[in-house]
Order: sequence, then structure tokens, then C-alpha cells
Amino acid sequence: SADVVTVEGSDGATLTAFVDGIAAPADLVVFGTGHDVGPVVELAERTDFRVTVVGFRGAVDLDERFPEAHRTVTTSPGTVDEVLDIDERTHAVVMTHNFVDDRLAVETLLRSPAPYVGLMGPHERFDEMLEAFDDEGTTFTEAELESLYTPVGIDLGGGSPYQIAHSIVAEALAVCNDRTPGHLRRRDGAI
Repeated sequence: SADVVTVEGSDGATLTAFVDGIAAPADLVVFGTGHDVGPVVELAERTDFRVTVVGFRGAVDLDERFPEAHRTVTTSPGTVDEVLDIDERTHAVVMTHNFVDDRLAVETLLRSPAPYVGLMGPHERFDEMLEAFDDEGTTFTEAELESLYTPVGIDLGGGSPYQIAHSIVAEALAVCNDRTPGHLRRRDGAI
């Protein structure tokens, strides 16, 4: 928010300055290295997210595969919270397509302050994760589950990689901007 600040110097002179703070871009962390990750990274970067791609296998040159990414990280699912600073401005999409890796990443993310955790896959996939968590004695509060969006994305009706990426990035952007997605023609007042 903009503000006017007056500062008095040691000599009695005053300086009045207009201060307009600019927040750093929100972070979007994408877990996965498959070819469906590229469109998400590209669109998220173009919509002012600062994108980090996290890979769990060292076989892929992440910098080469995802040149649009702000940062790439190769780690193991169990050390995500050690290598990433996940805060209330971090949004995450989990799309490794590996059940165990996804489950470990989701557990870490749900315990974090991240407001958005998108998980690729059908409802049944997360139900299987919940069963696996329950078998281990791991439970989540309603507040922790509040940040989970699965299946990830807004229903735009498309199925191509870029159409899916648009639905994912649009959902993350809506959460980031504290909006509920809807048609602007149905919105009263200024947009």
C-alpha cells in the first residue's frame, strides 16, 4: 500500500517521501519432471509466479528441460522442507505421477503454511493416500486439508497439456489473489 512518510534529519531539515511497496512475486513450486510440467512452468512464469521445479530423480537435467523456471532443485521427497522455504506465499503443484513421492511431498506441504497444494490425479488417488497415511497413523486436521486442491485445476473442459496447465495455473492464481473463480460477467462492481 502507498504511504507518505516524513523524515526529519539531524539538522532539522525534513524530507517527505512517497513510499509504494511492491511485494515479491508469489512462489509456485512444481514437483515433477514429466513433459506435462513444462506448460505449467511456462504459464506460471508468464503470470508472475516465481517458479521452482523440484525433481526427485537425478536422471533429468532440470535446467535444460525447464529453462523458464526461476530455480530447479533435485532432492528426495523426505528432505523437501530442508531445501525449500515454504511459507504463506508458496503455492505448490504435485505432479510426479509416482504415488510414494507424491504422498511424501503432499504430507510435507499439508503440514506447511502453503495456502495452495494442488495434487494431480483423480479423487480416488488421494483417497488411497489417505488410507496409506491412516495405516501409518498419520492424520491431518481440517485446517491442514483446507489447502489441498485435488484433482488440481479449474474445470475448463480441456485435455491437452496446455489446456490442463491453464486450469492449474488459473486455480493457483485465484487462490493467490484470494478469489473464487467465476465468470467476470457475473461479478458485480469493479473487477
